[in-house]
Amino acid sequence: MRTAFVMLLACALAACAAGGAAPATAAPRKKPAPKAAPSPRPVAPVAVGNANVDRVKKSWEVAAGGYGRAVAVSRALGRVAFANKEGVELFDLITGKSTGKVQRCRDVVRGGLAFHGGDLLIVCEKSVVKVDALKRTDRPDVAVDAARVTAAAFVGATMVLGHRDGVIRIYGLNGAATVEVRVPGPPVDAKSLALTRDGSRLAVGFVQGSVWWWEVAKPEAFHDMARHESETDALAFSDDGALLADEGAAHTTTLWELGPPPTAKLKLKHGNWLKRILFTRDGRWLVRAGSDGLELAEIAGPRRIALDTRDPVEDAAFDEHGSLLGAVDRLGRLTLWAVR
Repeated sequence: MRTAFVMLLACALAACAAGGAAPATAAPRKKPAPKAAPSPRPVAPVAVGNANVDRVKKSWEVAAGGYGRAVAVSRALGRVAFANKEGVELFDLITGKSTGKVQRCRDVVRGGLAFHGGDLLIVCEKSVVKVDALKRTDRPDVAVDAARVTAAAFVGATMVLGHRDGVIRIYGLNGAATVEVRVPGPPVDAKSLALTRDGSRLAVGFVQGSVWWWEVAKPEAFHDMARHESETDALAFSDDGALLADEGAAHTTTLWELGPPPTAKLKLKHGNWLKRILFTRDGRWLVRAGSDGLELAEIAGPRRIALDTRDPVEDAAFDEHGSLLGAVDRLGRLTLWAVR
């Protein structure tokens, strides 16, 4: 009897749940608001150096045309600038596509391109012009001496120009006073320039083969470092200023410690000539651009990594972090290299 009652009650409850009185309507659940996708963390630039030189690969190449004269790379602006003997063109850093030409002068000095802030600076033989790097609109020219420019170099917010009047002028792009270094004797054209990253030392290679250097705080006192048989086309200081690389000796890159007296610490063989030398940020490798193309050369070891051997390379430049490498050759090819 008890068992039958329990079973009957269970059946009644089941029937009620299935078709009896309607249950109370539950409030609809609110859908959770979709979560915003987390922003990807910016990837820190990886400087080219001893830990990754074997992974430096070509990112892209374009036939920019003409005879390459200068290159500059800006990660911050996403632009690569290229100059030939006719003018300047800007390219997108990621895709390698042209963003437009800039025809402000047709006499760009070799190596005479640099990004500063949002602008591109172009060193011409008779002026230094400035354009907005993204809009390609004209900006006021940089005020420089009227004497013809024979050589140019950029370090951070500093521009160094060798002028035909025999004076090397160091211009502060952020308003610092100009420093004039007068070369003793009759005016001799500067062919290559190098300035330490802290701006304390200047080195100059001349067309007749001499290499001199100065303490910038004492511009009246020069140091005669070397005399080569031919002109010196490329000089470079390491980031810490401890070494100066000089390509003036035949088929030889010499690394100096600037004494007194200057001491030749190492000699590395190269091809017939070099037009550009760059130190990697860690000071253990050189980028060498010249008659044999573009290569990475270990300073204290035998390793050499040929990046491009197809044609003589006229100029090469790192971006502001030393992580991207741009190069231009005599056939007008523009290439960008990165650690992969």
